[in-house]
Amino acid sequence: PVRTRRRCKNGGGEFMTLLLEGLNRIRDLVSADIDKGQLGTGTSISTEDDTSLQTADAVTNLTVTKTTASKQINFGYTLPSTGGTNTTYTEFELRKDATPVNYDRIGFTGISFTPNGTEEITITKRYFIRRV
Repeated sequence: PVRTRRRCKNGGGEFMTLLLEGLNRIRDLVSADIDKGQLGTGTSISTEDDTSLQTADAVTNLTVTKTTASKQINFGYTLPSTGGTNTTYTEFELRKDATPVNYDRIGFTGISFTPNGTEEITITKRYFIRRV
């Protein structure tokens, strides 16, 4: 559990725990913000300082599906066989499109894709909201 210590006048301490309701409120705020997923062709390793994809493919900026459970959010992204303009994708992000705010970015070895082919790309991600 997350515990914060506060000093009292008598030198003792009290502990605070972030409750399940608080964790699920954080889950709801993040879930409400993220509305799109996007693929790219960049080759750099992802870091917490990233602000976007290295090389985004604009036509892959598509709406994600979302479901929630206690302390978790599940995201689903599908690039249909008729979408995309590149033959290999190497990065993906979840984002709030209007601002834009990018919540995460992953890099991977590469997913082969044939634009207007017969296969689609499906990516699922799960966020767990937990106490540290």
